[in-house]
Amino acid sequence: MNEKNDCVMRYVAGIDGGGTKTACMISDNKGNILSYVITDGSNHQIYGLSRAVRNVTKSIQLACSYAGLSQNRLSYIYMGMAGADLPEDIISLTSAFKKEFGGIPFEIVNDRWNAFACEANDIGAVSICGTGSSMAVRGKGGNVYSTRALRYVLGNYGGGNHLSEMALHHAFRCDESTGKYTRLVEELPKYCDCSSMDELANQIYLSEYKFYKKYNISKLVFRLAFEGDMICKNIISNMGMEMGSMVAGLIKKAGLEHEEVPVVLSGTLYVTDVHKQLMQPFEQELRLTVPLAILQLVTCPPVIGAIFMALEKINVRLTIEEKSKMKSYDRLNENLENDIVLDEIMEG
Repeated sequence: MNEKNDCVMRYVAGIDGGGTKTACMISDNKGNILSYVITDGSNHQIYGLSRAVRNVTKSIQLACSYAGLSQNRLSYIYMGMAGADLPEDIISLTSAFKKEFGGIPFEIVNDRWNAFACEANDIGAVSICGTGSSMAVRGKGGNVYSTRALRYVLGNYGGGNHLSEMALHHAFRCDESTGKYTRLVEELPKYCDCSSMDELANQIYLSEYKFYKKYNISKLVFRLAFEGDMICKNIISNMGMEMGSMVAGLIKKAGLEHEEVPVVLSGTLYVTDVHKQLMQPFEQELRLTVPLAILQLVTCPPVIGAIFMALEKINVRLTIEEKSKMKSYDRLNENLENDIVLDEIMEG
């Protein structure tokens, strides 16, 4: 049954919880976006479980407020959460949120499935490259093949933090004359508000290796690579090739390597890669195994994918045209009075 035309208006919330921010969107059962808010990040592996739950709950409360609804009017909450990598993560998050939602039905999945829902249907691959990296394939029969999406030592590769660490590694080797020259040795101290590489090393060490995460070092690496720095170019290219190879491996495992399989790309490093420094080597490596792959970049807010899934949960099936209209939503250009970016209340 499709309840889109039901005379009783129903409402859903979608969550895209990441390492740096949490997006919450409210929609009615006709696909009208009523509010969109952004608050602090909610990856429990970074913030801890209690703060992650608090940030998500705050985002839902604020989104409902701006939509003119009480939270108990929600029929469903669909949550794509960074850090929801293992069954144990899902169990602990579900238990924590169950206490907050007062009986409202909800589901928690890894945030990659938000992006997947934006551009794919039942079968396809998804690769996220934002603060971290995550990839998965949904094959025939609904079978899922994925990385654990944890840390490098546990098989993961890619993302802004990983790229930053590689940039710092090569900068310090250059500074110590144990590696090739890179402009990072001059640019990184200034970029991180330090007077020298020595001060930068001390700041990182004394902060238990957290200091550099305050700075968007990946943005600097992409700029220097575009300006010709070979170390930076190689860091980005190697990351693209490695992630392309990993996605190809998952697609082959799913038995889809000879098909026209959609490969959905999402995350800041993909979306802002205007010169294709990352995506071109990714695609080249991917096509060695999956020649018919169809790359699809998610340019809408991934939280819209969460809304699509939440509406499906209440038996609302949107048409392709309706989905396209929702995906064209741009919070910076739409004149919605209930649309707000909550930078001023985001905690440090």
